[in-house]
Order: sequence, then C-alpha cells, then structure tokens
Amino acid sequence: FSLQISSLLHPLSRLLSSLLCLLPCSSSFCTMTRWRISQKIVVFIVTFVSYALYHSARKAMSGVKSTMTADWMRNDTHEPFFTNEADAKSFLGTLDAAFMAAYAAALFFWGWLGDRLNPKYVIAAGMVGSAITLTLFGALPVWFHMYSIPYYVITYILFGLVQACGWPSEVAIMANWFGAGNRGFIMGLWAACQPVGNIFGSILTGIVLPFGYEDTFVLNSLLIAIGAIVVMTAIDSKPRREERDQREDEEERGVSHSEMEEGEPISMWKALLLPGVLMYCLCNACLKMVNYAFFFWLPMYLTEAYKWDESRADQLAIWYDIGGIIGSVAGGYISDRMGCRSPLIVAMVGCSLGTLFIYSNVGPHLFLNALVMTAVGVTVSGPYNLVVGSVSIDLGSQPCLAGNSQAMCTVSGLIDGSGSVGSALGQLLIPVVQLKFGWQAVFYLFIILNGLACLCILNRAILDIKAMRRRFRPESTPLLVGGDSEDSHED
Repeated sequence: FSLQISSLLHPLSRLLSSLLCLLPCSSSFCTMTRWRISQKIVVFIVTFVSYALYHSARKAMSGVKSTMTADWMRNDTHEPFFTNEADAKSFLGTLDAAFMAAYAAALFFWGWLGDRLNPKYVIAAGMVGSAITLTLFGALPVWFHMYSIPYYVITYILFGLVQACGWPSEVAIMANWFGAGNRGFIMGLWAACQPVGNIFGSILTGIVLPFGYEDTFVLNSLLIAIGAIVVMTAIDSKPRREERDQREDEEERGVSHSEMEEGEPISMWKALLLPGVLMYCLCNACLKMVNYAFFFWLPMYLTEAYKWDESRADQLAIWYDIGGIIGSVAGGYISDRMGCRSPLIVAMVGCSLGTLFIYSNVGPHLFLNALVMTAVGVTVSGPYNLVVGSVSIDLGSQPCLAGNSQAMCTVSGLIDGSGSVGSALGQLLIPVVQLKFGWQAVFYLFIILNGLACLCILNRAILDIKAMRRRFRPESTPLLVGGDSEDSHED
C-alpha cells in the first residue's frame, strides 16, 4: 500500500527529471541534481497538501455556523440546545476561543517537541488525531442527538491540541529541504497552502452542506486521515546521506548552501530572546487575530449582514483566500528582491487599514464585495503568511544560532503560538462587540489591531530601509580629485 501511495505522487517528479535529462550534462553531478530536484518537488507537494488538509478540517465549523445554530434551536428531533440566537452565537465564539487557546498552548509544546522528534511523525499524528476529534465534535452529536456544552467544549479543545502538530513541523521540513536562495518566494508560494486549504474547505462545505452539516465534518476527517498515510510513506524529514554528500561536492565547486548542520535543541526562553523573535510574536498576535476573525466569522457575517444563504456566503468567502494566495506569493517574491521583509510587511498591513474600512462599507454588491474582499486578503492574509512562513525560517536560522538546525520548530511554534493567543482573545471579543455595537464596530477593531501590528515591527522596518539605502546607493567616485572619498569605502 505504501508503494501504491508513493507511485501516485511521483509522476510529476519523474516528468521533471525526464525534462532535466535533456539538459547538456553527463556527469554524476547532474544526475544527483536531477534526483534532488525531483525529491524537493515531492516534499513541497506533500507538505503543501497535508497542511491544506489541516486548514480544510478547521474550516469545517466556520462554514456551517448558521446551520448549526438553526439545528441547536429547533425542537422537531430533539430538545432545543439553545432558546435564542444570541446565546448560540456566544457559544460559537466560546468554542472558537477554546480552540485557539488550546491551539496556541499546544503550538509552543509541539514546536519544542518537533525539534526533538522526527517532524514527519508529529505531522501524521496530528492528522490522525484531527480526523478522530473532528468526527467526535461535529458528527456524533447529530447522529445520537447528544447535545452537551461540556462535550462540545472538550472535543473542540482536543481538536485544537492536535491541530497544532502541523505548522511548526511542516516549516521545519521545508527548511531542511530548501535553502536561503529565493526563500521568500518559495515559502510564500508554499504558505499559500493555508488559503488553498480554506478554499478547498469552503468548496467542500458548499457541496456537502445540503446533505447535512455533519457530513462536512466526516468527509474532512476521512481526507485528513488519508493525508496522514501519504505523509508517512512519501517523504523524508530531511535529505538523505546521498544528498549531503552531493552538497559537499557542490560546495567544492563553489556553490553555496544555507542548509544548517544539526545541533542541540534550544529552550523556548532562549528562542524568544533571539533577535527579532519577540517583536514578530507581538506583531503576529495582532495580525492573526484579524486573519482568523475572517476565517471564523466571514461566512456568518455575509449571511447576517446581507441575508445571503450560507452556501453562497461560503463560496464568496473564497475570494478572501484567493487574495491571501496573491499576497503571499507576490510578497515573498518582492521581499526576496528587496533583501528584507519587514518594510514590505509594514506596507501591506498599512494598506489593510484602508481596505478594511472600504470593505466594511461596500454593501451587498456581489462583484464589488468579492473585489474588495480579495484586496483585504492580499493585505491581511498575505503578510500573515509571510510572518509565519518566510520570517519564521529567517529567525530560526539566523547567524547567532551558529548553524544549529534544531531551533526551527521552536521558533516557528513561538511565533505562530503567540498569534494564536491573540486570536483566541479575539474570538471571545468579536461576538461581544458585534452584539453590542454591530459589525461596523468589529471592522474598526480590526483596523486598530492591524495598526498595532505595524507599530510592533516599525522600528525593524526603518532599520531595514536604511540598510537597503546603503546597499543600493551608488558609491561616490571622485572625478577630478586625487584622493578617495569617504563614501567610496562604505559596504
């Protein structure tokens, strides 16, 4: 069965290898290079799809909130779980907050553990756990009319704990296989797995929802369980010994690589004190609160604000994730060309202040709503993907670590975990603000939070801009003066 799974994933890599064979090269060096590229493609695809399935699974509830609320309040097949919509909506917010709190706490732990275990095993264990807990949460209460507040809270907390297995270990595997060259573009493209998973989850929900909202949870569980088998059979957590030997050959030829050597895992406290980690943790706490507010509440906002049915709202919400893909890929490419990331992140998040304000007033026009929603995705989800992807690897492989590769999971877990703490607080705050002041006030809250995210890394952005000016400023060369100018010796 393992060989069958692997054979399904390797045609693309074999095709690329065949194309590479057309290149004018006959040495063993070229043969190893072709093999290595094909392996990298498999790693990229498998990790991309696996984390997309993680996101699709957690998208299940956000796409059926209105239907779940209606089911909880009806009395034709069971006693009403809630007697009014306000209580049901507050409970949904509590569940989101419980999920994010468990997810945040577990990210710190799984990030720490991922540097001490094989990250592939951590990813697969999280996928299997997600499949079990998602079915327990979303399907069993409907099948057996077993509606209980403690049951819902406990199962969704367990779901949050196992969902956190994915991101730090996925980032560590990508860092093991891909070096610093074009890291922003590669990780920007790869981090698009999050909005791609959201899009897939929304489409899946829209298709399955008419058959019963519990089926969306079951189907997502089945898919992510299959994904766990693929992860275990199709990839390695790091390049094998042959590739390390090949890397040494390439280094002898003058080709530089940034893959780091193994070292001792570091503590969370030491990781937090690494240069730049704390300020990006604070930035992500604000930015992820806004990004996940759209993730959890956008379909319900569209349903309530414009009276669109839930299937249409799920399909329209896809445009936010499409914007996230555009922002992630374009942002990664541009930041590679700039040589730094913080100025671009500040610029994108700064633009989100305007796009959020415009979106809050766009009205029930489908085309305009989708267009502005895409712009919001570019300026909110795009920089978020850069922070938790490219920036996490940059911070986890900075020179002060002296080539220690055993810090990647810990650093990425800290940054994403800090964001999840902020997001958990946001899921408690959003329903309260919405019920008391309306949706418009919620968007003003988003604008304030993104403004704070900019302030957290503004100093870093200013320093990076100054460094860019020194790097790109032409040296002044004396024309008629015999001596060298002072500027001509600047680096």
